[in-house]
Parts: sequence; structure tokens; C-alpha cells
Amino acid sequence: MTSTTRSRLLAGLIDLGLVLVWVLLVAAIGVPLYLTGQTRALGPLALNLVGLALVVLPVTGALTAMECGPYEATPGKLKLGLRVRVDPTGERISWLRSVLRNLLKLGVPWSLGHLASIAVASGGGVEAQIGAIVSMAVPLAYVVSMFVGDGRTIYDRLAGTMVISTQPGRRFA
Repeated sequence: MTSTTRSRLLAGLIDLGLVLVWVLLVAAIGVPLYLTGQTRALGPLALNLVGLALVVLPVTGALTAMECGPYEATPGKLKLGLRVRVDPTGERISWLRSVLRNLLKLGVPWSLGHLASIAVASGGGVEAQIGAIVSMAVPLAYVVSMFVGDGRTIYDRLAGTMVISTQPGRRFA
């Protein structure tokens, strides 16, 4: 049985809230460094790479560890009774499959967004604007894909995973 779109969206919002807490913690250190000129020696690309290293990689690693760990779920999924499994067998997902899923879900859109922001801020032309549109289209396509067919997202299809429903709050699937 697959999960409902509503449950997945709510779980995603809970997880996004937790990710934003991490982003705010990183920003609490990084923004003052930037504003005081201590990062002046770094160019826009280097700053983007630092952001990827301090935000995207830890968040992707945490989501991966939670989804292939004993609870098989992120905090949002756990709260709403959702688990990530291999499609179509329903087996637990491996670490490698979870890494792929979370890189597609978070790493690709975040990286595209950062690169597009840098290109636009650096005075980029039409190519930068197209990049910005593409960076917004990817997560939008992910959300739209939840409403089409069986409700599996594009990144679930590419990673060979599915999200199933269990009893909400249940610790182990």
C-alpha cells in the first residue's frame, strides 16, 4: 500500500522545518563572517561549495541514515506513519539506495538553486535566468509527480523506492 499524498506533504513539511533549523544554525555563524568581510577571499563558487559542505551534505547524510536505519523514516515520516521501502518488493532500502534517493530529492535541487542564484547575482544573462527557472522547475516537478499515477515522486522512481503507510508513531516498521 502506498502512502497518501497529504501525509507525504505533511511529513515533508515537518522534515523541512527541521532542515531549516539546521540552516539557521549554520547561517548564525556564516552570515556574520560574511558581513564582516572575513570570507572576502572566497569567490561565489567557493562560498557555494562551503554551503554545500555545511548544509546539503550533512542533511543528505542525516536523511539517508534515518531512512535506512532502524526506524526506516525521517522524523516527519515517523510522525505520520510512513516508511521508505524498495519498489516493488517492499524490502528495506539499502544505504546506497537511500543516498541516491536523498541526493536526487535534496542535493540536485539545492545545488541547482545555489548555482542559479550565483549566476543571476553575478549579472548572468539569459542562461542564468534559464538556470533559475530550471532550478525552480525540478522541485515543482517532484511535488506535481505526487499527484500523478500511483503517487510516487520522480526521485522515488529513479531510486527504485516507494513510501508506504504504517501505523502513525510506530517506531519500527
